[in-house]
Amino acid sequence: MSQTKLIILIFLFFSVISNAQDYEFGKISKQELEENLYLPDSSAVAVYLYKFRKTYYVYSQNSGLSLITEIHERVKVYDKAGFDYATKIINLSKGVGSAETISKTKGYTYTLVEGEIVETKLEKDGIFKSEFSKGINQVKLTMPKVKEGSILEYKYRIASPYYTSLDEFRFQEEIPIKKLRASMAIFDYFRFNQRQKGFLILKPTTKRVMNNQVGTYDIITSYDLENIPALKEESYVSNINNYRAGVDFEIVSVQIPGEITENFAKSWENVVETIYKNTSFGNELKKKNFFEEDLDKDLEGIADENRRAQAVLAFVKEKVKWNKNYGVGTEEGVKKAYKEGIGNTGDINLFLVTCLKYAGLDAYPVILSTRDHGVQLFPTLKGFNYVVAGIKNGDSYAVLDATAKYSAVDVLPMRDLNWFGRAVQKDGTGVMVDMSPERKSIETTMVNLVLGDDLNFKGSVKQRYSDYYAMLLREKYNNVTEAEYIQDLETKYEGLEISDFKIKDAAQSGKKLNQAYSVSLEESVDDTGDKLYFSPLLYLSQLESPFKAEKREFPVDFGYPWEDRFIINIELPENYQVGALPENKILSLPNKLGQFHFQVTNLKNTLQISSKISFNKSLVSSENYEQLKEFYRQIIEKHSEKVMLEKI
Repeated sequence: MSQTKLIILIFLFFSVISNAQDYEFGKISKQELEENLYLPDSSAVAVYLYKFRKTYYVYSQNSGLSLITEIHERVKVYDKAGFDYATKIINLSKGVGSAETISKTKGYTYTLVEGEIVETKLEKDGIFKSEFSKGINQVKLTMPKVKEGSILEYKYRIASPYYTSLDEFRFQEEIPIKKLRASMAIFDYFRFNQRQKGFLILKPTTKRVMNNQVGTYDIITSYDLENIPALKEESYVSNINNYRAGVDFEIVSVQIPGEITENFAKSWENVVETIYKNTSFGNELKKKNFFEEDLDKDLEGIADENRRAQAVLAFVKEKVKWNKNYGVGTEEGVKKAYKEGIGNTGDINLFLVTCLKYAGLDAYPVILSTRDHGVQLFPTLKGFNYVVAGIKNGDSYAVLDATAKYSAVDVLPMRDLNWFGRAVQKDGTGVMVDMSPERKSIETTMVNLVLGDDLNFKGSVKQRYSDYYAMLLREKYNNVTEAEYIQDLETKYEGLEISDFKIKDAAQSGKKLNQAYSVSLEESVDDTGDKLYFSPLLYLSQLESPFKAEKREFPVDFGYPWEDRFIINIELPENYQVGALPENKILSLPNKLGQFHFQVTNLKNTLQISSKISFNKSLVSSENYEQLKEFYRQIIEKHSEKVMLEKI
């Protein structure tokens, strides 16, 4: 290679690097616009070319101390599925007499047209402001003229009067990030705890710089990351945000020499005590003399404690409906909610606690963080957003939630099943309560079929569901017409036709749910002339694993322990005999996490098949993922094996 060519190649190489590293707003390269694939992840519908965040404090005599956050983001859209990233949603906190504000908003969409870069500016009509809730204003930036291949770029500045409250630094999104820079400048007067989350290796740099404006030092923590993989949803994850790479900041104290010293550090006990002393919580538990006469009628003649708890739960569900608002404390107050028949989670479940106590049960409020609220790293008042009722039984608690129509004692809405809650005692202290169910939810399916001369199966099915299976199926059945429910079953199982459908106790919470129907199953037999082949579990076979990823960093969260039992009897045609059967098999996961039992027997030309998959825990750690994946591989392999019949 000539020296001239080598110089040219080196020049081009460093030109590409220079362009790739130039993130000044508005400087977009043709190479970025021509790019049609993100090589490290070809499935990416879009990618952040650049994410920048800078957070720091400023002080003015007029407005006092403010927390400033500057954002600059650049997104490359590869196809239409990535058009969602053309809308940027910004939430701004607000309170009484104060609110976060947004300013210096700029945005452009860049598109390549006939080899030239065309810029389209984000105008005022693409910026929408609204009130999202009582505590949040929302701003939406809708980028103009987005096409496949476009690059979106925007920047803005947020000023917050809430200088002790820092939003999480997010270092991972649902699409990949090529380059991320973030920094946090904290006054030396402030003390913050910083805790990393997720599975990325973060190596921040820290430096101490004099801030002449306020006469103290800034402690600047900076992050510089590249090629961050997308945070992809996987099966059986309670809340993917729990595993998103990032940093949480918690203020511990403010110490200004000669001026002020304030301690913000809290323990979970402090948090529980503060919640209990709030007038919308502790005082509401003391209100009486407005429901007793009505409840006495429903409790009349019931002595058993379990049945009394069920009766109280049904009473509260009937009297107060949920307005879909969350809250640890009341919104209307229990008395007003009872009178008007509607309230938030605090109104309903604090009233439930009061009713359970009146019924002679040892009941307490149990505060928790719901699944969508995530697992809280720091003991703060924002750590809890929900309350249920708990009945003490020795060292454990039976838990109840009257916001859901088909919940039962120890069968809560799925949103409640999130690690641990705290039972609030009479003195305001808290006792940890495990929110993971212990009892298995069981599905039992019994199928009796006849294989006819037309090689179609006909027969009957009976199914029984308990606990969470029953609750979830009730919710599904009662939210559609019966015809739609049956059609959904037939769609789920290809070739299945259902008739004579019956269901029992579909509206009765807490009971096992039973359904039965007749079935006809076509095209499930392979005919080679003198031999027939079919899967012994037919349409009930597990033929696809929910665990396909090579590795997994998150635990598998089923929500509750479960067991699926299938018992199938198949009467064979008289002119055929069994030529081969799958072998019986038993599998077990380590530490008794799960089991698989499979058995096929032939008794007087009738096949008897049983299959059982069960998990004794709702949570399987990522350390057991390889075993879990192999467990399902062998189940699928076994369910894929065929019965072979020979013509006599």
